[in-house]
This record gives sequence, structure tokens and C-alpha cells, in this order.
Amino acid sequence: MKYHRFDEMDKRASVLVYGTGNSKIMGEDEGLALDCLDQAWEAGFTMFDTARLYGQAEHNFGIWMEKRGLREQVMILDKGCNPGMTGSTDELTPEVIRSQLEESLHKMRTDYTDFYLLHRDDESKPVGPIVEVLNELKEKGKIRRFGGSNWSVERVNQANIYAREHGLIGFTVTSPCFNLVGMVRDPWGGSVQICGPDKAADRIWYKEQGIPVIPYSSLARGFLSGKYHTGDRIEDCLGEATRIEYDAPENVEKLRRAEILAEKKDCAVSAIALAWLMAQDLEVYPIVSPSSIKHMQDNLKSFEITFTQEEIKWLELEDV
Repeated sequence: MKYHRFDEMDKRASVLVYGTGNSKIMGEDEGLALDCLDQAWEAGFTMFDTARLYGQAEHNFGIWMEKRGLREQVMILDKGCNPGMTGSTDELTPEVIRSQLEESLHKMRTDYTDFYLLHRDDESKPVGPIVEVLNELKEKGKIRRFGGSNWSVERVNQANIYAREHGLIGFTVTSPCFNLVGMVRDPWGGSVQICGPDKAADRIWYKEQGIPVIPYSSLARGFLSGKYHTGDRIEDCLGEATRIEYDAPENVEKLRRAEILAEKKDCAVSAIALAWLMAQDLEVYPIVSPSSIKHMQDNLKSFEITFTQEEIKWLELEDV
């Protein structure tokens, strides 16, 4: 594992972020969840992504931190307020942001979160009150840094312009979907990605602004995890949501090329996909959710992989 220290935070943040949105941690079996989190900690993960939306994840994660006495060594990235997602009734208001954060902190048995991200956006809402309430919560010590997941570059920029004009702090972290293949459809509603050539300007903007990107679906919701091999029937390997999001000829071809490179470099496909992400000209901390020691080890192999520029272009289908 590799580590980084963020300004104003006296903790080591693992470059790979452990996502608690997997069935072992989201479920009702507290013992199973704690065992999985123990394995992640022993593998070197110190930064954990969770959300109000993730079943029992916040509760189980809080129990684990308390029992292991790890709160001041662990970095938490928590998400709340999810307007626009299919089935959600959340409203993007200061009142909802305050109440959902308090609920999440209670579940996690802590009085603050290192990062707090608004899970989705509602572009009909003005950014001013949102920036103000997030600054209020930061001043109270309940959050250290804040930002958005599934917030467009345009809206993040609006929020940061408002913050500068009013002497406030703006968004200093973002978590869009970002991976080698890119979503071709959005079954969830309100999802934002920065994948592919048409989003190059977004990636450049984040780099120029010095805003770290913590990509969700870094392995394309399992499409790039090794569960599915291009010689298999995709419906036998991946769930419907993943197929809706990622099943397209160009994505299957990218996966096929990743499989070829994985064999050449003696690693798992997931390591190729993560190494590609970390080779981008951007400060990235990919979220992964391996639930077995083997898959954790496969992911960690990504730090040992280097690419030539020709290999990167080939993976990205620049020769097509």
C-alpha cells in the first residue's frame, strides 16, 4: 500500500480507499462485517468510504472502529443527502444535510468525519446555502473536508466561486465515477462520471484546481474486477445493474486488452484497471471493495505495475 497525508490531517491516508458498500459490511451479520474490516486494515487500508445509503455499513463500521480502538488512525469518507437517485426522497437543503450527518455520526460512534461528501446534487438548488451549512459543520468540528460525489465540475465551480466571494471554504474533494471503461447508461439517476475523451476538460480542471478525485466504481462495479472474462457469458457473471451500466462493445474490447496486459504482467485484471487509474495525470484515490484477502492482494499489486505510453493508448483504444 502507498500512503498520503492531506493538509490539516495528521493521519496516513491509504491511496486505495476501502469501500464499505459490499454485502459483507452492509449486511446484518456484524461478525462477518468486522472480520472483513479487520482483513482490510491488515492489508494496509486506512481510508474507508461509507454512506448513509449503504445498509448497515455505517453501523458496522462504527462498531469495528470502537472495538478496535482505531478512530484516530482511520480516515472516514462519509456520504449523505442523495437527491435525484431513483427511489430517493432526499432534498438538498441545509436541514437535511445537518440531520443526515448527525444520524451518520451517531451510527459510526464518532463526533466527526474526515471527509463529508454530498452523495448527489440537485441543480435547481442554489449553491450558497449548501456551502454555508457545510462551512458551519466544519467550524463545529463535525467535518474536516467536504465536497461532492456525483456533482458536475460546473456545480463544484459554482460552489467554490460562491465560497471565495463570501470568505468561506469551498469543495476540496470530489468523488465521481471514474474508470477505464466508462458508463454507457445510468440506471440509478443523477450519476456523474469523468471517464473518456469527452470528459478530459473536467479532469484537467480538477488537476488545475488541486482537488483530489476519489473515484467510485473504479472497477466499473465489477466489470473490471475479474468476475467477468470476455470468453464468458456476461449474464452468468455480472448483475443486471452492472450490465446496464457497462455492457457495450467498446468496453468489452477494453476489458479484452486489459486481460492481455494482465497475463503479460502476471497480475489480475483489477490490478491493470487500478494501475491505469493511478497513471492518469490527476491526484486519484480509487475506491475498491474487495471482500476476500485474495482480491485485496490482487488490488494491491497495482502499485507494482508500470505502463508505457503505448500500452496506455492501446488500453484506451486510441488505435481504433
